[in-house]
Amino acid sequence: MKIQKDLIRSEDPAKERILKAAFKLFYSKGYPNTGINEILEEAGAFKKSLYIHFPSKKDLGKAYLLEQEEAILGFVKRIAKREKKYSDFIKSWMKMLRRGLKNTYIYGCPYANLSNQTHDEPEISDFVKVALSRWVQDFENCLKEITWSSKKVKTESELKEISESILFYYQGALQLYGMSGDFKHIHRLEKALLSLDK
Repeated sequence: MKIQKDLIRSEDPAKERILKAAFKLFYSKGYPNTGINEILEEAGAFKKSLYIHFPSKKDLGKAYLLEQEEAILGFVKRIAKREKKYSDFIKSWMKMLRRGLKNTYIYGCPYANLSNQTHDEPEISDFVKVALSRWVQDFENCLKEITWSSKKVKTESELKEISESILFYYQGALQLYGMSGDFKHIHRLEKALLSLDK
């Protein structure tokens, strides 16, 4: 399944308002607790505008997930291009993550939140499973350019294992942070990620 960027890219102001409203409400109230009429009211849009671009709430949910994926992974890729040493990459990422959590992501990872709220929707669940493979691949691609403290070049299987561990630690820490608001989980995340540099 390819990323359907047309779900989120548009020149149509009504579509942009609908997306902005949906993103805000899905994150603050949760996907199951947000109704279409609420999104339309927040967006100042009509049902016709919604259904032209998004035949269902699931399509809005997938657009939300794509936007969050692009934001999170794009951010990681930019840091990896700038920081060539693994420990510097992790420290820079965690510094920016803390800033984002204070200002924007106060309820934890928006991607994981919506994913966890839609287990009973197979279309979105399948969409997320494919995305998780993309996340691991993107982390692997970033890590190929990284210098490790051992100076040893990592094999493909080592890079995949490290990438899966990064995703595991990241999502676990963000979920605990979202539940508690306690930054100790982000400090533990940094420590766990730095320990992968062997």
